[in-house]
Amino acid sequence: MAGIPGVRSTFYGVNASRPIVRGLGEDRIRLVLNGLQGIDASTISPDHAPAIDGLDAEGIEVLKGPAALRYGGNAVGGVVNIVDGRLPTKLPEKPFAGEIFLAGSTAEDAGTAAFKLVGTQGTGVFRLDGFRREGQDYKIPGFSQTAALRAITGDDTEEVAFNTRGEIWALGGSVARVTDKTSLALATRRTKSNYGIPGEEAFIELSQTRYDFQGSIKDLGFIDTLTFSITSGDYTHSEIEFDGAIGTVFTNEGYEGRLEARHHTLGALDGLFGVQFASNDFAAKGDEAFILPVTIETVGAFWIERYNQGNWGAEVGARYEQRDYSGLAGARTFDLGSFSANAFIKPANGLRLSLNAGYTERAPTEVELFADGPHAATQAYEIGDPTLKTETATSLEGVARWQIGGATVDLNVWRTSFDGFIAFNPTNQIEDDLPVFEVSQKDATLTGAELHVTWALGDYGGWSVVGDGGVDTVRGSHDGGGAIARMPPTMVTLGLEAKSQEMRVRAEIQSLADQSRTAAFETKTEGSTTLNALWSWRPAQSKDQIELTFEGRNLTNEEIREHTSFLKDYLPKPGRSIRVSVK
Repeated sequence: MAGIPGVRSTFYGVNASRPIVRGLGEDRIRLVLNGLQGIDASTISPDHAPAIDGLDAEGIEVLKGPAALRYGGNAVGGVVNIVDGRLPTKLPEKPFAGEIFLAGSTAEDAGTAAFKLVGTQGTGVFRLDGFRREGQDYKIPGFSQTAALRAITGDDTEEVAFNTRGEIWALGGSVARVTDKTSLALATRRTKSNYGIPGEEAFIELSQTRYDFQGSIKDLGFIDTLTFSITSGDYTHSEIEFDGAIGTVFTNEGYEGRLEARHHTLGALDGLFGVQFASNDFAAKGDEAFILPVTIETVGAFWIERYNQGNWGAEVGARYEQRDYSGLAGARTFDLGSFSANAFIKPANGLRLSLNAGYTERAPTEVELFADGPHAATQAYEIGDPTLKTETATSLEGVARWQIGGATVDLNVWRTSFDGFIAFNPTNQIEDDLPVFEVSQKDATLTGAELHVTWALGDYGGWSVVGDGGVDTVRGSHDGGGAIARMPPTMVTLGLEAKSQEMRVRAEIQSLADQSRTAAFETKTEGSTTLNALWSWRPAQSKDQIELTFEGRNLTNEEIREHTSFLKDYLPKPGRSIRVSVK
């Protein structure tokens, strides 16, 4: 997802990262697989990798506004939905199809292999897929720590980021029966990962077993399609010292299901409604178990309706959700309501204007409520507050899309106001040799804008040339004064791309601005400018069945530090890397 305007990464090394959308991450971004939760511990701590990987995705959706209400009321910043094709609702076009993907990267000395096989017999569909990726400690330009930090620690590690190696493999399969009016699919997937915790003499072993079921039926009177889907997962995550001692073990067992009905189109009106339910038993045991075991149960109902008259239209969505926490640290229940609406108009040929508004209520997470202990990943002793109230967000966004000649201009300007924004804040106290951070609620406001332009520059000797550029910016402030921590700096991207019948060539410059607007106890981050390039080839005689790609990332070997990362002063992003892949 790198390069999408408004999207950044938490970056806890190359093995454990979650998306940040418009300055919001963790529980405020819902990361789902085929519409259902990942059942892992990635929202608990930034060093916990999601048990969802994008390598085997057939598509990745970034959803905002009413569409996001289908997947959870806590999705203030949006939903990232990975669709992997394991639960088909249509018969494949071919009786048998397969894909093989091989890749290597120089920065991490990494290798990747993946495969997918899909067969069809009558109404039956069978699928087997898997992948494996393994890499070593990645190369960096210069020192691991910033100059200011090296003056304090005396650590002069350079050229290689210590303990950033990792490996992951997954194997999955599914069986399905698909007819004109019904579909039934059952899928399973086993994921295992082993990766170093950057800068520490410890590593993480992660495993998950997941089962998914989906069934749908069409033409039930008023209902066009009725779909039921459910997932269950068993997740374990152990943090192990180099000498073999097990420090902390995290477990998460749970399920999530949804029943969704899409009604027949009524003139210009179409929509859907449904219910969703989930239960998770989360526990942490060991030296750094900063939260006691807790059970989280959620039930919700949603409704989304669209009206489209071609030149104008509107969409509205609403969701009610109840979330219950119960465990050794206490119990809380939250009743949550969310609403979103947008309207668009096309006042002239090639011009589309829209206005989006939303109100979202988010329950505090189990960490925000019940944390009490040392948290190595954030280098803080975290103390939650079981009396926290619901966090509410009111958002307003204006969107313009203008197509003129060979150019397309997309502009988004937005503002989100929070009542009771929840964050961990420093206290000037020390516990277990770590600074104490206590959770609190303050009103806050985030504002931002995204501009993206593409321009068809013409055809030259069988090559179609297109230029593109983009800029996105976000600013987060507490209403009483002071910046919100880890706000991404402004990013500018300029690209030039040429395509022929067989080849695609692209060069791209990406510039991150300095981030000097910081929260208390947060250091400034210097900006960077990098050059990326890509060349891909699809031989005409292969009928697009073979694709060979060479990709250069950070060819200028710049020191890039992600301000959104807890490790930004300790760990830069990889230096120059050449990536070769064949599919």
